[in-house]
Amino acid sequence: MLSVEEEILLNQLAQGIVSGSEGDAWFEAKNEDDKRRLLRGLSNFIQQARPKPDDVAGAIAESRLKPTLTPCILIAMPNLNVQLAKLLTLPEFELPRVFRLLIKLLAAADNRRRREQPLDLVNHWWHRDLSDLDVVNDIKRARGA
Repeated sequence: MLSVEEEILLNQLAQGIVSGSEGDAWFEAKNEDDKRRLLRGLSNFIQQARPKPDDVAGAIAESRLKPTLTPCILIAMPNLNVQLAKLLTLPEFELPRVFRLLIKLLAAADNRRRREQPLDLVNHWWHRDLSDLDVVNDIKRARGA
């Protein structure tokens, strides 16, 4: 289970509010169990965002990972939910690549949905302005952090 702070940070990374290099360093500093827990939470966010094949292709390109790397090959295969589960079982050395790829996939799917549908600021806190410290603190208060 993710903490509210982790949920906010993952969404800030996907929205480009926090830099990818900061996110990579934060993720790298975690132990293996925490890395896998964070990736499970990120996978849940991605499933909620309902990515499309174009989102996956864009995420691979944006990640600047070689498309021939295992995480990229897996994520591009049919049945995304199955592929997300497989990504979580990769060896530890692959996890930073998986993290970078999944952040980019969440970003691509979320950005597309923001263009296609009106934002639900009431029920979806992650649609609020996460660059505003007052908004972030309000979310933390509302979610009991």
